[in-house]
Amino acid sequence: RWIVARSETEALEKAEKLLSCSKDEIELERDEDVLDTWFSSGLFPFSVFGWPEQTDDLKAFYPTSLLETGSDILFFWVARMVMMGLELTDQLPFHTVYLHAMVRDKDGRKMSKSLGNVIDPLEVINGCTLDSLLKKLQGGNLPPKEVAKAQKDQKADFPDGIPECGSDALRFGLLAYTVQGRDINLDIKRVVGYRQFCNKLWNATRFALTFVADFKPTPTLLDDLMASGKMAIRDKFIISRLMAAVDSVNKSFESYVFGEAQATSYKFWLDDLCDVYLETVKPVIKDESESNKDARWAAQATLWLCLETGLRILHPMMPFVTEELWQRLPGRGTLGAEEQPS
Repeated sequence: RWIVARSETEALEKAEKLLSCSKDEIELERDEDVLDTWFSSGLFPFSVFGWPEQTDDLKAFYPTSLLETGSDILFFWVARMVMMGLELTDQLPFHTVYLHAMVRDKDGRKMSKSLGNVIDPLEVINGCTLDSLLKKLQGGNLPPKEVAKAQKDQKADFPDGIPECGSDALRFGLLAYTVQGRDINLDIKRVVGYRQFCNKLWNATRFALTFVADFKPTPTLLDDLMASGKMAIRDKFIISRLMAAVDSVNKSFESYVFGEAQATSYKFWLDDLCDVYLETVKPVIKDESESNKDARWAAQATLWLCLETGLRILHPMMPFVTEELWQRLPGRGTLGAEEQPS
């Protein structure tokens, strides 16, 4: 039996009354785990560094800077960490709290096992058949009536299952949703759309790499290009759009407006680089005549800068495909231009 008391004496007295026996017949054993979930979680920012010992890790890494969490546990967890930190270390455990959006289903309902509408991120990343989705509901703890309702909803939402989207498309899609408010009504079809953007990025970069395969960048390439006097209007246009995108993305990251960073980088790649500059620069780079030497060099330098910098501004949001492509840029990475992606 469990007894809650402030001391061993009090515990014995309570046990004596509860069990109707003498103290000599009672043997008490103290529970080794005396902290509940939220109390121990409140200690997390400094206990992981070895507190109460003044370890090197505690001195180096505490207090931390940013906590990312949901508004639903703002008091349960965040407030406790602040109070515990001030009481036990005399320091705030972090100076910034970023509250992420709540992911809901496409109809705005909170994802819940009791509703059977939970979407596993791995099912979006790797893809999942309709049969697998239905079997997962049958293996859960929903009553038969709720299972039938949930299966009906899933057949309507995912008649062909969930297509494989990859982690980059899922991350990019979730960031795009953050511009609409504090809740994300997740529609898998929109994530599929960003999978197509990943394909566009891959194919466009693969195509552009053929134009810069023989190009050798220098550490001061941007300055050299701007001072060369060889830039055409098209080159100046795309460099101006690139610089504006870099400035906007940096400011968005600094102010935690991730949806704006996503939208800016998406627009630069799709509308400015792929739809405009790549199309206008094709004949210039293909012309290898002596009279076109300066214009060709300026176009190659501009394109290389756009690819290299454009991949870097996308990288925090789409780390895998951008890393693979960046590694293949001439003068960057380990793969080199000679190993073109297939």
